[in-house]
This record gives sequence, structure tokens and C-alpha cells, in this order.
Amino acid sequence: MRLHSLLCFTCLLLAACSEISPILDFRRVQTEFDQAFHTDRLYTGRISAAPSGYEAVISSLSPAGIAKLEPGQRPTAWMMRAVSEWRTGLFANANASSASGLAASPTRHSREQVLLTMVPALVSDAEIITAWKAAGMAYTAGQYAAVESSYFKALQSLDAAQSVIDKTTPEAVRNFYAYHKWRMLFNWETIVVSLSGGKAVADQATSSIRTHFEGHDLLDVADAVRQTVPAGDPLRVIMDAEMGRRP
Repeated sequence: MRLHSLLCFTCLLLAACSEISPILDFRRVQTEFDQAFHTDRLYTGRISAAPSGYEAVISSLSPAGIAKLEPGQRPTAWMMRAVSEWRTGLFANANASSASGLAASPTRHSREQVLLTMVPALVSDAEIITAWKAAGMAYTAGQYAAVESSYFKALQSLDAAQSVIDKTTPEAVRNFYAYHKWRMLFNWETIVVSLSGGKAVADQATSSIRTHFEGHDLLDVADAVRQTVPAGDPLRVIMDAEMGRRP
């Protein structure tokens, strides 16, 4: 009987330890997230495998566990959870975590505020690319109409993130924002040029897009975004290589 009670107590203790406890464990989760975040590379036209560290972050940062943190820690915790859920394909959860994080009042212009505001747009892009791949990477003109609408909405969501960026926002965060806006535009262009029906269908889609970008095509807009990131930055290196393939 005593052995049974001891085993039950041990199981409860292990379950409790699977969630974060204040200060020391929170720092550990931050370290795990930063390692995953800074080694993560998402390229255009495909969804790269997410570093395993993101899954560890999600398991440590349950909503109940986040609620136990100090109020000032909660926006960071929600940001880490939201980004990790986006990268591991838990799209609805990522949007919910983003909303919870913004409701926790992150510091204005901080990494937390910017990334939490970006997550819905990043989710939209991931959902579009996932569906495009499932459709054989060749949408018809009829299927593409919904994609165009979704990308315009996603870019509007990114504009909301840009509005909370200022000179106090860390440069790495500003570059992260620029990279993902560039990547989203490049993904959109990739879908357009792969439309079934030939060049005429793609040209019609491009013409429609130009009316929203003052006569510029998606790659022109993407190139302007690329140039806002300093040369030599790791994300700029990726962009330079991709833009070098432009016909």
C-alpha cells in the first residue's frame, strides 16, 4: 500500500515538472526557444522541417503553466509558444496563442509585440503553401482567386506588425520581419508562375497584382524589401541567393 502511494506521488511529481516553474525553468525554456529560433531557416516555396526544440517549448509552455508566470513574463511565453506552434503546423493554436500574447500587453515595439503580431500572417502563408502542395503545386485560375485574396489579407496583417516596429525594436527582429515579408511575396510569385493554363493565365494574375502595387510585380516589391536588410546578414544572404535566380 505504501509502495503504491509512493508511486502515485512520483507520477504526480513528474507531471507537475513537465510544465515550467518560475524563473529558473522559464530561463531554460527561453534558451531552448532561442536555440531553435536562431537555427531555423525557412526558404521560399517549401516548408522546411522545424527544429525539434520547438516541440519541447510547446510541451513546457502550457496555457496553465503560462498563467503561473509573473505578468511580465507572460507575453514572452505566449510569443515562444505561438512561434513554436506555427513552425510545427499547429496553425489554429498558433493564432490563439498570438491573441493571448497580445492580450498580455507586451512591451511596445519589443520582439514579443512584433512576433506576436506577425504570427497570423505567417500562419496564413503556411496554410496557403501547404494547400498548394496538396493540390500538386499547380492551381487552376479558379482555385487561385482565393489564394490572391488570402495573400492580400496576410500582407495587411504584416502591415500591422510593421506599424509596431520603431528604432527601439532590435535590428534582428526588424530583419526577421523583412525576411518573412520578402518570403511571402516570393511564395506568392511562385504560385502565380506555376498556375495551370499557361502563360496567359499567369500574365492575367500578374496584371491583377500590379494594380495593387503601383504597377510593380511581386518580385519588384520583394526586392525592395530585401534591400532593407543589411548586406551580409544571414537572412539577406538567403534572399540574395534566391533573387539571383530571377529570370
